[in-house]
Amino acid sequence: MSGSPFAPLSGRILPAGLFLFCFCILALPAPLSVSAAPPPSDSITLDQDNPAPGAFGVIPLQDGASRLILFPAQDVFTPLLADPREPLTTIEFFAASNHPSYLQFNGNLAANVGIARWESTAEGVNKALQIGVMGGDFSRFGIFGANTYLIDSDFIVGVPVTARIGRFSQRLFFYHESSHTGYDYTVMDNLSKVSDFGQEILQEVSSWDVNPYLRLYGGVSYRVFGLYYYPTAQDSLILQGGIEAFTPSFGFLDHVGRGYTSLYLESRGINGYTLNEDFQLGLLFHRPGSYVDIRPMIDFYNGYSYLGDLLFTKDQYMALGVSFDF
Repeated sequence: MSGSPFAPLSGRILPAGLFLFCFCILALPAPLSVSAAPPPSDSITLDQDNPAPGAFGVIPLQDGASRLILFPAQDVFTPLLADPREPLTTIEFFAASNHPSYLQFNGNLAANVGIARWESTAEGVNKALQIGVMGGDFSRFGIFGANTYLIDSDFIVGVPVTARIGRFSQRLFFYHESSHTGYDYTVMDNLSKVSDFGQEILQEVSSWDVNPYLRLYGGVSYRVFGLYYYPTAQDSLILQGGIEAFTPSFGFLDHVGRGYTSLYLESRGINGYTLNEDFQLGLLFHRPGSYVDIRPMIDFYNGYSYLGDLLFTKDQYMALGVSFDF
């Protein structure tokens, strides 16, 4: 999309800032309050996960001023809604694309599992540090006549370290990625299979909930190892950023509903820092105190493909889909 009106949002906060942030969390004093519930979360799409004192997996620390929660019910860093590589389970059917000769759909299966969270007893997720395991399979399929073929599958798995103080949160994510193009697809399009690869990436993202209806974020990713065809530092750098806007909430069965719009921007050195754009419109239904989010949405993408074996292929589409976070 040449002449795009969107300007890139690029993160300049180094990963080392996360550790300074975590140190501040542990160093700041917290009021001694074991029985009182923490205040509401300062995040737009996050609420307090407040297990009762003495519950399984809740371990008091510092005479009750803080606590360790094993296998917490949610993360203190909320997912990036329009990032096509965010580990969320998503199904998208393309209503239009730059490949009109066949239909396409995305089928992603992913999860974020919290292992342990250290938090202030009085402030809960508003002052917290968490570690977990996150990963998924991101797959693109093509429907050619009566047959369905795999175009590409990317597998990622890694360890996220997330932290929050009030409206400010950060995520440091170190992960492995491997990419595999479908054999039948490469035969039909006369593509070489030698492009399959694996790599390790370190990602840092900082997020700020400006008010109850607006979130800004920016970050940087760096290829630590892998993709040996493109070894330079410039090739390995990825800048990213975005904005999320929400409507006032409304009730929906046992969920909290919101309308939302989200713009994700990415600029990869391997593509000469050409801007990639992903824009979403949809509804978000969140079950309080849990990971559970359900989002029916319309998704618009323009830029170079984010599929690992197709990084130099232009990709434009409009898709209808639904995303799940459990």
